[in-house]
Amino acid sequence: MQSKWMKTIFSIIAIIVLFTCIALTNNNPRKVTLVESIVSDIFSFPQRLYASAKAYVTSNDEFFADVDALKKENEELKARIEELEKIAINYEQVKAENDVMISHLKLADKYQDHDLIIADIISDSATNWEATYIVNKGERDGVMPGMTVIAEKGLVGYVETVTKTTAKIISILDAGNSVSSRVSRTRDEVICKGSISSSEKQELKVMNIPMGTTLIEGDKLETSGVGGIYPKGISIGTITEVINKTNPIENEAIIKTEVDFGKLETVGIIVIESEDINGEETIS
Repeated sequence: MQSKWMKTIFSIIAIIVLFTCIALTNNNPRKVTLVESIVSDIFSFPQRLYASAKAYVTSNDEFFADVDALKKENEELKARIEELEKIAINYEQVKAENDVMISHLKLADKYQDHDLIIADIISDSATNWEATYIVNKGERDGVMPGMTVIAEKGLVGYVETVTKTTAKIISILDAGNSVSSRVSRTRDEVICKGSISSSEKQELKVMNIPMGTTLIEGDKLETSGVGGIYPKGISIGTITEVINKTNPIENEAIIKTEVDFGKLETVGIIVIESEDINGEETIS
């Protein structure tokens, strides 16, 4: 009987010890090792990344909506820019045509006493030996060789040859061309001639100056209307230099042409009857 009682007591004590151990174990959990921690982080990183991305996308619906709106706005702006570029090109074309028409009207208005054929230069040849132009009017427009060619500022030259639709102009700067001229101040007659050395400077030499004639810088020269195809009174240029030599007969002057040949675009061809054209005016 006593032995049975002792077993019961030992059983109760064992149960108490067991529960005590369990309690002590729960209060002092086992520490995780470094290896376990690294392995756990490696395997949990993709899950955390996915969770973060999902949360970002879910919370940024407005961002993607803004991107779509910006893309649409960008396409609209590109289309508008292309439209404006087309408008600008069209404006430049209209402006250029308008400028040409204005130059035509100015030229016709200035020379109302002459019947003019207005023409535009389509090519030019300016070298030390020649200064010529091709214009877009020819025989079918009434242009004939020998006709005088002018610009708004003054004398350009004369028509040398024509085709059905074009004409070749020899300018006063050409080394083979010369013009019977008159000094506006003194009314003395002189010759203005193109030269190889002065063509690029748009200058002419004044030659055949009468004895006793005194030229000064600033004197204006115009066509005299004598001995050639150029009508009287067309402006030629202004004297910029007087060259007095030992022999007064050899005295010369330099004139700057009124016409800016470097910017010449439109000319007027003076219409005259064929029997009045005597050919080009030159001197040796």
